[in-house]
Amino acid sequence: MLLYFTSFGGFLALTTWLPSFLGSYYGVAQKAAGMITALGFSILASLARAFFGMITDKIGGENGSIIAFSIVFVGSLMLTPSTNFYLSLVGIVLVGLGMGFASAAVFKLVPKYESEVVGGASGWIGGLGAFGGFAIPPLLGIFVDKIGKEGYHYGFVIYVILASICILISLMLSKTSK
Repeated sequence: MLLYFTSFGGFLALTTWLPSFLGSYYGVAQKAAGMITALGFSILASLARAFFGMITDKIGGENGSIIAFSIVFVGSLMLTPSTNFYLSLVGIVLVGLGMGFASAAVFKLVPKYESEVVGGASGWIGGLGAFGGFAIPPLLGIFVDKIGKEGYHYGFVIYVILASICILISLMLSKTSK
């Protein structure tokens, strides 16, 4: 569930957070911030999910998760200290790709680990995973409240931490599946 909380819930959270981040921190006009979020993050992540689903069929969900959350980690690590707009855009794209990849990898894992209850497990994973979309934005907002404008990019440390935990979980699953 934590893998999907981070990938899909994190995706939902950033879909609402990125326009504020881009507008408030970089001064990007609201329409442009929405377009950047739509094209450079949301649509890209959705396409990545479909594409990476085929790859995880070949390399397995554990390996797919490790790769995907590593990409989220790198993108988030770029965003955390970045004050450069273009570097932040690269970070946003990487996080979007990684989250799309991770969402595909998670559902490759469900039938392997919960083969007797795939439907029920998928419901719990989907529901609690989507909860991340509501739980993460207030955490990001704490950084802005405590630090001010600089908190917009420092808040991405939340994703660095979540991605790190997900990489560790995926590595543990990888070792137990052999």
